[in-house]
Amino acid sequence: MEKIDPATIFGSERSDQVDFEIAFTALVVTVVLSVPVNDFGYTLLKALVISLSGLTLLRKMAVSNQHASARPVLRWSMPFIEAITLVATVHIFLEAGAALSDQFPMPISPVLIASPLIPVFVLGVFGFHEKVTKDASLYIALLSHNTSKRAEEAEIFGLADGLDDWFLDQAGLFVTFSNSENIPSELAWLEHRVDSKASPPLLKLFAVGAFGYALIWLLITWVFGSTALNLIFLFFIFFIKYPIQFWYSRFGLARFTSERSGWVDVLIIILGLLATNLTILTRYG
Repeated sequence: MEKIDPATIFGSERSDQVDFEIAFTALVVTVVLSVPVNDFGYTLLKALVISLSGLTLLRKMAVSNQHASARPVLRWSMPFIEAITLVATVHIFLEAGAALSDQFPMPISPVLIASPLIPVFVLGVFGFHEKVTKDASLYIALLSHNTSKRAEEAEIFGLADGLDDWFLDQAGLFVTFSNSENIPSELAWLEHRVDSKASPPLLKLFAVGAFGYALIWLLITWVFGSTALNLIFLFFIFFIKYPIQFWYSRFGLARFTSERSGWVDVLIIILGLLATNLTILTRYG
């Protein structure tokens, strides 16, 4: 079984994809700049989100240039774009929490108000896309299919045993759930695949992942302090990164998570927490 090229499922017109990145980051920049706050952290945040426009413009020039490969620019710029977008999105939710707190005077921190809004937002994004653009389930099915291939080749101290079949089972499940009116043949066969009933050690894998996130949290806490707030913001970033990665990889030029090194995701989270501490976290400490 070979990996499926995402371009065969969703297309690969790079000019359109980079245009999406420019439009999407312009929306993020506009929303962030519309907030009337002028402290040092927010000034730094504004500088970061304005840099999004510069980075996406650079990517546009790289894609349009026929005299040099665009790959290096596309690869090194994406982690910074995703990390800044994550921080900006967290900031937008905190400002929404602050607005609600002011509108309905309550002795509740904007952080607590934003906490339930973010998971609802994540579910809403994927629900909207599955209902309107009808591609969310296909996207997850493709990720699961290609992750199955990676799991087949992985050796994680025996923790990957059965993981490839389990991911194929999930891919078939999401193909079945899909509202798409035209399921590509590369994925359609999964709908009729017999469930393998694979039982990989998911709890152990979860523990390994949680340990990795804990190390990131401890590192950032050791540098900046704010133990509890950094833990909360780590959860915010963890949830929000999924719709952000979906938008940038489905409609933009970001590589699918199954196609890139796991260290890229670690880098994005570290950069996101670092930027959070330098910009918006001190306002809620």
